[in-house]
Amino acid sequence: MKWLDTAVAWLLVLLGGAHFLAQFVPALGGLRAPWTASTTVAIVTMGLMNAVRSRRRNDHYLRMTTAAVTVLTGGLCFAILYRFSGNVLHQPAALAVLALTVVELIFALSK
Repeated sequence: MKWLDTAVAWLLVLLGGAHFLAQFVPALGGLRAPWTASTTVAIVTMGLMNAVRSRRRNDHYLRMTTAAVTVLTGGLCFAILYRFSGNVLHQPAALAVLALTVVELIFALSK
């Protein structure tokens, strides 16, 4: 399952890059949201921390720090989805990040 952990972490980094590009490329307007600019940093940071954590399994401090960052980023995605609670399908990027965040949180908390 280590490969899945690493793959999901790098998928988060790629999704953060897509958020960054959505600010400048009009064709990616479906990813554009009020949270695009600031959340790009959170998503990329969370993905990179999870990628490092997946390589260093025995580092307890890194695991707990990564779990905290993952929970905070997941909370941000949940807040965005709550704000658009009429139809959460209008925020597909928030749904994707929230789903990947839950997967990474499970990997971060399991030893």
